Amino acid sequence: GQEFRKKGANVILGPGVNVHRVARGGRNAEYNSGESPYLGARLTPPYVRGVQSQQVLAVMKHFILNSQETNRDTVNSIVDNRTMWEVYYPPFEAAVKAGCGAAMCSYNVVNGVHACGNKQALVHDLKGSMGFEGFVQSDWWALHSFAAEDGVDQEMPGDSTPGNEKYFTDENLGTLSEEKINDMTRRQLVMIYRYRIFDKPLCQPPHCDEELYNAVATTPEHQELNKELATKAVTLLKNEG
Repeated sequence: GQEFRKKGANVILGPGVNVHRVARGGRNAEYNSGESPYLGARLTPPYVRGVQSQQVLAVMKHFILNSQETNRDTVNSIVDNRTMWEVYYPPFEAAVKAGCGAAMCSYNVVNGVHACGNKQALVHDLKGSMGFEGFVQSDWWALHSFAAEDGVDQEMPGDSTPGNEKYFTDENLGTLSEEKINDMTRRQLVMIYRYRIFDKPLCQPPHCDEELYNAVATTPEHQELNKELATKAVTLLKNEG
């Protein structure tokens, strides 16, 4: 959190908390749960609270069932409700309880519906049953429709490219009720002000090049702490049978 803020950032796209299911999953290295929802649920809250204590919003990702990079836009992750709540949701629930500011929905399909537009996952489970108060942002160009009514509050990165359509247009947003617009806006503003994101920013976009490119964010103390954590995290398993 301190290092991101020194770079002029006020959001970190993490923690990644998906439970590993595919051994060669391309994002496994950044997911702190490993293969254990219990481990993820224990490690996630300190990360969220620590980052956000430094006036940097945490974004839990990738919601949900993002298990591989291969065919990531089309792979269909099929999981029953009990397994979802007992295995895949716990790290995200822990992030919600820790006050995580935002959630990023993933590229993949979940039970036949793309995650960024999956009303069951985003509206009923995340915002409903878990009581998530923050906002849902899409992964970069992960939308396949105008999914505001299906739980997405913010389209990222907010522009179009060849092959990537922009859905949160003025025309589409104009079809929403005032109540829905207020809810989407409130979710973002509540987290911005709750964690004092606008208090004494180091720079104002687009004038952040000095912080972004030249600021040295790390310190010898941080480097020593990283070494200590990495060393203590090593676990060796031994077969006795």
